[in-house]
Amino acid sequence: MTGRSFPGRNFRGRGSTDQGSAWVELALLVPVLLAFLALLALTGRDYTAALAVDALAHSAARAGSLHTDAATAQEAAERAVAESVGTWGRACQDPTVHLGPATVAGAPAVRAEVTCTGHRDDLPALGVSENRTVTARAVSVTDVHREQAP
Repeated sequence: MTGRSFPGRNFRGRGSTDQGSAWVELALLVPVLLAFLALLALTGRDYTAALAVDALAHSAARAGSLHTDAATAQEAAERAVAESVGTWGRACQDPTVHLGPATVAGAPAVRAEVTCTGHRDDLPALGVSENRTVTARAVSVTDVHREQAP
């Protein structure tokens, strides 16, 4: 078999004509893979921030719908968001809550708008801002069994 010649192969003890090409391919492919992974992490962080602010808006709307007084409803909504925001980590920081009246099919309801900042400063630099502001809105029908005004 040492006397036979195959295209691209030399079995006479000398290196093949492809020697070193695997290292070149690897050197070209590694930066592309790292950029893809960084983009994947960025997309995941933004998606988690959207989920977080949506869940917080629903919590705020539900907490606000349990009270008749606007000030008490605002306090309850802020308290509900403050209790839940810690579970979302860096995806949603410094939330703000705004409540307002709404109607759903003619029934009184509470509309909540929650805005928070998603921090992305620990991700690799991709030319995007370090923080992203995310806002979500939710509506909850006023609870029939809510607290009664004094």
